Amino acid sequence: MPAAAAAMFVVLTCYAIAAANLTAASCTVCLRAQVLVKSTTLVLADIADLSGKDETLLTKLARMPLGSVTDVRLLSRSEVLSLIRGVFPDLENVSLTGAEFTRISVATRTPEAAEIAAILKAHLAAASSWREEEIEIRSIGNLKAIELPQGDIRLRVISRGTPSNYKSMLMLMEAALDGKPLRTFWVKADVRVHAQVVQVARPVPYGRALQADDLHEVLCEVEDPRADYIRDCAEAVGMTAKRALAPGDLLNRSWVNEVRLVRHGEVVRLLAQSGSVSIAVLVRALQDGKLGDRIKVRNIDSDRALTAVVTGRGEVRISH
Repeated sequence: MPAAAAAMFVVLTCYAIAAANLTAASCTVCLRAQVLVKSTTLVLADIADLSGKDETLLTKLARMPLGSVTDVRLLSRSEVLSLIRGVFPDLENVSLTGAEFTRISVATRTPEAAEIAAILKAHLAAASSWREEEIEIRSIGNLKAIELPQGDIRLRVISRGTPSNYKSMLMLMEAALDGKPLRTFWVKADVRVHAQVVQVARPVPYGRALQADDLHEVLCEVEDPRADYIRDCAEAVGMTAKRALAPGDLLNRSWVNEVRLVRHGEVVRLLAQSGSVSIAVLVRALQDGKLGDRIKVRNIDSDRALTAVVTGRGEVRISH
């Protein structure tokens, strides 16, 4: 038995036990032809008007579960009567009137632009090097065409990776209800990235090592958010240009060769920091390393192996 059907069976069984003493009551159930409900979980009072002398019975009937609806559902008189008989097998003189069929629709809502924007920002920040505060959602299209039922609807992006076009982004999203996928829909958005990146300040010919005066950091709208831009001038200094660089270029990591600041086997300076006390000793590098790499080094005096972070040309650092 499917889980949903099993759960419904348990609910109806419990309800039948509660109604066991209602043996000789009578009531009228008048079905409406068309109803619009806010909740995806139905009860009899959502689709019918009930009348009779026994208020206790009417209350129990009104709360009788009819299952769920996520879009449009049709219920016939015979189906409703069968459900009532299943819960109240000893109920006499129940009369069904009104419409032959009840058409049930769920009240829908259109997702808010701010709601979608927050989800898109979180997805892009996780899939790229940009932070959420650097991502701007300028507009979101076709939201009016998206209808979601009321209730605890959870939305998420199911498109993988980063988009090929940020300014005309098309992302596939999923709406889930009670943890189960409900529907998918496409969202079109205009996305821009504003961030601090390294910009070339003066011409740099092919093959030359970058110097501090060649670069500066700027806060700007990033031309191509898919590219891997260098964000810190200190990181770029010493790298060699793989192509001629012009003033105004945002420094793409693919345009430069990263320089090994420490080479395997060479003697380098190790800075050790413990609180306010710092010392410097000579160590031998056991690995090559670029800026920020964690490499193995060996103390020349004690022969002790350590792990340190490359911080500059011929320099590594550890902290305690």
